[in-house]
Amino acid sequence: MNYFFLYQTLKAQFSSGAATHTPDGSAFGIYSHEFHSNTSVSYPIDSTSAFDIEYSDNNSNQDFTYPIFHPNKEKSDDCIILLHGLNERSWEKYLPWGYQLANYTGKTVILFPIAYHMNRSPKNWCDPRQMSSFVKERLSKSDHIQQLSVANVALSDRLTNHPERFLLSGYQAACDLLDLVNNIKAGKHAFVKADARVDFFAYSIGSFLSQIMFLAHGNDVLDKSKLFIFCGGSAFADWQGVSKFIMDSKAFDKLHSYYNNNEFTNCEVKRVIEETALGQSFVDMLSIENLRKRGNVYYSSLRDRMAAVALKNDKVAVADKIKNALKGVNVDEWNLNYSYSHIMPFPIASNKLVNQINEAFDKLMLRASLLFTT
Repeated sequence: MNYFFLYQTLKAQFSSGAATHTPDGSAFGIYSHEFHSNTSVSYPIDSTSAFDIEYSDNNSNQDFTYPIFHPNKEKSDDCIILLHGLNERSWEKYLPWGYQLANYTGKTVILFPIAYHMNRSPKNWCDPRQMSSFVKERLSKSDHIQQLSVANVALSDRLTNHPERFLLSGYQAACDLLDLVNNIKAGKHAFVKADARVDFFAYSIGSFLSQIMFLAHGNDVLDKSKLFIFCGGSAFADWQGVSKFIMDSKAFDKLHSYYNNNEFTNCEVKRVIEETALGQSFVDMLSIENLRKRGNVYYSSLRDRMAAVALKNDKVAVADKIKNALKGVNVDEWNLNYSYSHIMPFPIASNKLVNQINEAFDKLMLRASLLFTT
């Protein structure tokens, strides 16, 4: 199917806000499901910025909805959870991904938002007009900031002021996902049967989150789950996150200083790291050196349940760093025959590139579906 047509059609249907049928006219539908986060993370901070919303009375991070691609009239035997990248505020890019995964596998696909991302964050964070004044204010306080933009100023401000948010929001997202997996297995999900196998398609920072989950719970809650990684997989120290679409240089430097130097003074950060398997696995994923302290077998028990695709020209998740971190796992390195980036591996491009983009997108979806159906 033409990627551009699929993107435009799904975008129009999804924006309607109602359950709709997908472009082929079958019973295949897009639905919305409510979720309540049972994880309460303590943020012992004073509100000093307009972006400090943790204790807001209208905190959409706790109660939200997530989109579902459901290919059958009946409940699905298994499902796939799709995880997005850092600083994402819209599902539009992922709609063709979710659709085609569901189409090729016959499984329900859940698009789940990480804490304080997508619709778990205020809408004005992605409003250029409202964010422009914050860009000016941030520039006036700091010299030599690179890659600051209206798209990343909210996240950049939040991480610069309180870098512990990176761990704490990730911890909340991981707990939410584990709750979702347990609810599915217990037969409490409207679209998926009890005892279903729950697999993960993880992109960018979603891969970092999923790797932590699999290291922590790959032998219990996720003992049958499979993980497909796209444009991700490296240790934290090897990510290159400075981008107008991700975070600015000041936030990136603060984040790396905090975690690479183990500046864990926040009591909640210390609790998560010292008392939970997720926190311990987060520390393992901070660097290759930490990973290898687990021994050379840190992913060996998962190698039959994992696969990854890295892109040669990806400047954020570097292919060589991914292969280094995922030793023992089947990692393919592709170089697509058109201009692409980490942020936009499948650009909405001119007619001259339609065939190349269609081919690359289909190749990726087939590669992931092969893992999920075998």
